[in-house]
Amino acid sequence: MDADALFNKVGTQDRLVDRVVNEVQRLIVGAHLEAGAKLPPQRELAEQLGVSRTVLREAVQVLVTKGLLTSKPGVGTTVRELSAGQISEPLSLMLRSRRISLDHLHQVRTILEVQIAALAASEADEQDIACLNSALDNMRSALDDPEALADLDAQFHQTLARATDNPLLVVLLGSLHDVMRTVRLVVHQHPDLSLLVVDEHEAILERVTVKDPSGARDAMEEHLQHALARHEEILRHV
Repeated sequence: MDADALFNKVGTQDRLVDRVVNEVQRLIVGAHLEAGAKLPPQRELAEQLGVSRTVLREAVQVLVTKGLLTSKPGVGTTVRELSAGQISEPLSLMLRSRRISLDHLHQVRTILEVQIAALAASEADEQDIACLNSALDNMRSALDDPEALADLDAQFHQTLARATDNPLLVVLLGSLHDVMRTVRLVVHQHPDLSLLVVDEHEAILERVTVKDPSGARDAMEEHLQHALARHEEILRHV
């Protein structure tokens, strides 16, 4: 596409910076500007957009802060490749700033993870199964290390989400990571409970391996119900 025809003029109304941000963001999200693409020089781009270089510089800084662009002296401004972390991190911060109860967390996990297990049972390929088996083996090897086990527990669930071949599910589940790590650490301080948790993960993996969506759904739902009961029981004795 001709660079001269790519950018629309944003006009001369108030909040020109926002309008420039929206225009460039539209092109990035719509894949008209792909990752690694270099934007035209500031003078040229400002003319194409119909704004001053001052407005353009401020808009570029906003887009850099958003993680959509990267700007380096002597190199110029390029489109940054979008990652799941850029979406899940703000969601995670929002969750951590609110009062989230165990019931809230259980409800969201049930909505997401029960269906994730069923989809994984339908969509997982040999490589996914191998990754899940590796994650499970690592969990068994870390039963005496609560912090490592909490991270490996999360890794198993994220691997299961990736096996669905739905990147949005990976992002949504990833946004729960920090909140869930705190909860998992509480449980994994108790070795006897940790062993039960690992056994439940194995039951989920068995159903995914034999491509049994209904069985995987049931195994995940049972795991989450037990998880809630364990968390509540531990908290009653704190």
